[in-house]
Amino acid sequence: MIRVGVNYEGRDPRFVRTVLPFADIVEVTPDAIATLRNGAAVIPDDTLEELREIGEHIPFTIHGVGASIASAGAMNDSYFALTDELMTALDVAWHSEHLGYTAVDGADLGTMLVPPRTNEALELICRRVKTIQRRYSKALLLEHVVNLFPDPGGAFTPAGFLNKIVQRTGCGVLLDIYNLECDTHNGICSVDAFLDEIDLDAVREIHVACGTEDRGLRVDVHSRVTRDETLVLLQRVLAMTPNVEAVIFEILGPYVPIAGHDAIADELRRVRAAVESAAPPVHRARSSSTPVSCLSTLSLQEHQRAMGDLIRGRTIADDPYIAAAAFSTGLRVTRDSIRGWRSFRLDRNCRLTSAILKQRGVYDDVIDAVEREAISPFIEKLADAFLAAAAARGDVLIASVAKFEQVLLRDDDAEECVDWPCNPYDVFAALLCGDEIPALPEAPYRTIISRTIPGLFRVENQ
Repeated sequence: MIRVGVNYEGRDPRFVRTVLPFADIVEVTPDAIATLRNGAAVIPDDTLEELREIGEHIPFTIHGVGASIASAGAMNDSYFALTDELMTALDVAWHSEHLGYTAVDGADLGTMLVPPRTNEALELICRRVKTIQRRYSKALLLEHVVNLFPDPGGAFTPAGFLNKIVQRTGCGVLLDIYNLECDTHNGICSVDAFLDEIDLDAVREIHVACGTEDRGLRVDVHSRVTRDETLVLLQRVLAMTPNVEAVIFEILGPYVPIAGHDAIADELRRVRAAVESAAPPVHRARSSSTPVSCLSTLSLQEHQRAMGDLIRGRTIADDPYIAAAAFSTGLRVTRDSIRGWRSFRLDRNCRLTSAILKQRGVYDDVIDAVEREAISPFIEKLADAFLAAAAARGDVLIASVAKFEQVLLRDDDAEECVDWPCNPYDVFAALLCGDEIPALPEAPYRTIISRTIPGLFRVENQ
């Protein structure tokens, strides 16, 4: 029986109550539920406890985003620490990773990119796959990644590259149908050519999702229920994949309340109906297609460093592929996506500072200052960099607001004070209500933030 499931994005009682009763399996992404504690990435205790309770009824898969398996530098050790924790605590059916890289020289890119399909990249990835297989003794699946940039090419086609890794390592394939639709729409490959060449016997899991279009490119942002066309393609694929064990509908956590819990539950019923009505799988012979020559003259590490510099707006390497990428629509979409996602997270976690920066017309300047540096994917470090940049603006009131939120977000035990040029209650009232801060009489105040109760503070007039 093929299981139908959904991804888990963190504690949400209504999601557990309304959606999970319709799921046979739950996908957990370590990065999506992790937080920092004393500078180390951990799974919060309450989240782990909820996952244990869910696991009494439903099995799990672990789906990696931050391992950065294709990075020329080291893989992400903190990601594996999180995965170790989940593997120990939960009954995990199998483990999957994206066939891409999210970091260059240890610095987070804010996105995921595909490597050129060269022999150098193949050798590196195969070694990494075997390392992960030894570490967990679980079946490992690799998922092909959406590419918004020009095709980097290489010695293999996209499907042929995956096939070669499967042949050398014995890993499986996670076939993401929406990713395939994106790459087809964006001119990277075609559905027919990919399905004709990929080793469909190696496919054990399938993803369905739906995102958006931006400047003519289809973007892999899981923000909607699937299109009818995607479910039709799902049924076509199921008729060719005899070893599929699960079909997972993916939606990002911030879009859950927008889509609605009931709609997501309905989506699982809809996916299940498509799975149950699909024709039985029939074995098909594979064909092959001609690979595109690698456009880059750089080594894998040089290529990835150049792509990182390109995304951050730094000096562009003298390389034909990097030059093509620099003028691509994909670069603009990628930069805007990274910025938009970071801004969204900062607005949620640094509400007061974001509000005052926007009121005073300097929000974009502060975001620009943050964007120039490599920022951790963890909101704690991203927020700290954002608040530090805001405090450095030279505006006394902005500095007080930013330092206040900075102290609130820290996880140490020391009581801390923040000085204010006016009554902070009047500032809080305006910002929290979405009002302009009125002209306030100057008077020295101080907020003292307690560590005994999170969020507790008192105000003193100096």
